[in-house]
Amino acid sequence: MTTNNIFHKLTLVAVLALMFGTACTTFSSNPQEDAVVLNVGETVAHTVKQQFVSIATDSAWTIEVDYLSPEGVEGWCSFNRTSGVGHDSVIMSFGQNTLEESRSLTLRVKFPRKDIEILFTQLAKGEQPTPGPKPEVDNRVVPTWLELPTFTADYEEMYFSKHMLPSKNNKERSFSVLYDSKNYTPIWIAYPLCKGNIDGKGERVDDWGIFDPSIPQEKQLYMKNSYNGSYDRGHMLPSASRLGSNEDNRQTFYPTNMTPQLSGLNQKKWANIETQVRNWGKGCDTLYVVTGAVFKTVGGNETVNYTYCKSDSDKRVAIPNYYYKALLQRRGTGDNSTYQALAIWVPHKAATGNATLDDMITIDQLEERTGIDFFPNLDDSTEQKVESAIDPNNYWGM
Repeated sequence: MTTNNIFHKLTLVAVLALMFGTACTTFSSNPQEDAVVLNVGETVAHTVKQQFVSIATDSAWTIEVDYLSPEGVEGWCSFNRTSGVGHDSVIMSFGQNTLEESRSLTLRVKFPRKDIEILFTQLAKGEQPTPGPKPEVDNRVVPTWLELPTFTADYEEMYFSKHMLPSKNNKERSFSVLYDSKNYTPIWIAYPLCKGNIDGKGERVDDWGIFDPSIPQEKQLYMKNSYNGSYDRGHMLPSASRLGSNEDNRQTFYPTNMTPQLSGLNQKKWANIETQVRNWGKGCDTLYVVTGAVFKTVGGNETVNYTYCKSDSDKRVAIPNYYYKALLQRRGTGDNSTYQALAIWVPHKAATGNATLDDMITIDQLEERTGIDFFPNLDDSTEQKVESAIDPNNYWGM
């Protein structure tokens, strides 16, 4: 699905060389051979503007391009960088194709051991790629963690970052974030929940005023104090969901994990929802969670208001109009895994009590409101089944 039109260009900060097994297991980051994947595809529609060139290697690499067609039309594709060392994801930018014919190039990634060439084609105006099955992916270069939504490279002033758990020797993931540096708010935080990454020897550190080390400090807020007005520094990944160690907990105080959230929601109904979600996570093998802030729904005309952080008063911060949690619950392992999914949708206003059936919608409905494709790494048949309906009495204990 296309993403919400408030997003434009994505700046990639983290290396996406990840292997998915079960949510609470380790991953291997040492490739056995060089590999390259175009995350959107080797043939794309004329409306696609960017994609990632994801590279898995333990060596140096460079990128070269040979333009093939139309004849005499060159220079229509650019890269945010053309060389590096080790795992990386490079932004490949080409804009919409307004021509009446397709345009193609040979993308050549050169490694010491070999060169990898990929024929890339952007279709002519009005043409669409032929639908087909999901391609097989190399898990070393394409993110396949079940909680990660699909996000195209059509974003502006966005950063993607991931954080690992210090208590697990940085071999298990804590959370991933898509961060809007224009509005100083996360768009979504994606993370797994299970008893092993919730509980431990840590405690709430209240370490306000630190920065996310993976994103330039000038793109973040100094959050030693809260926001103007009746707004808390609202965690998207709750502090209480990362108590494996004090170092695990400290990551939840990064400003990239905060939005201005009304105290009357954050400390009441939203806190109760977070407790519900945590209990669900402890009661199954893994609960995959995406917590998001919505400023405008797809096709919506909501007014977006702003506030300022008291410690950083020159940076205007957008106030979300809605919050949601997309939840995918897995029980069992391997071929015996079963899944259930639902979404919780909450307007940004003071509220008390727990989440009720009135707050719950299907993942399909959430996708319609946000324009985001959730849980795309499920196989197609499972994804269609669990995203189209909810059964809150099955597994959820409602």
